[in-house]
Amino acid sequence: MIIHLETWEYEHASAVGIGRFTANWGKPDAEYYSRERMEDDRTAEVAAAITELAVAKYTNQYWPGTVWPAGQHNVYREMPDVGHNIEVRRVRTRPGGAVRRKQVGKGLELWVAKPIEPEFKSVEIWGGIRYDDGWRVGDPSGFSDDVRYVPRGVLSL
Repeated sequence: MIIHLETWEYEHASAVGIGRFTANWGKPDAEYYSRERMEDDRTAEVAAAITELAVAKYTNQYWPGTVWPAGQHNVYREMPDVGHNIEVRRVRTRPGGAVRRKQVGKGLELWVAKPIEPEFKSVEIWGGIRYDDGWRVGDPSGFSDDVRYVPRGVLSL
């Protein structure tokens, strides 16, 4: 399923992504980040925001498009990406969406999608799964026992 963004949706999501990027200037990477395998933060933040908006559009749920200073992440960490309980994972190179042990048991849904390069004006929605089910069927990440990857084949539209 391909979701095409309207120009105003693209502009809005891009502005949210840039806001997230600038809010995190100077913030150190998590210890498990591998900078040589990552894309630049500006592109990653814009692509993630666009992906969230596309999932919200597909599921007909509210997208808050939140931006907050890095120092306030602990205040907002429980806020879902979309609606009341949807966590969105943007796929870039992996064959599935990441699930994290710390989010199991919270009644979440996982939605996985891949924005279409190079401009991210459209997003391919791969599907969704109950988060806890995603954890059970997820493949080991290879870098942490607390992260698994849900393969595309188990996701539903």
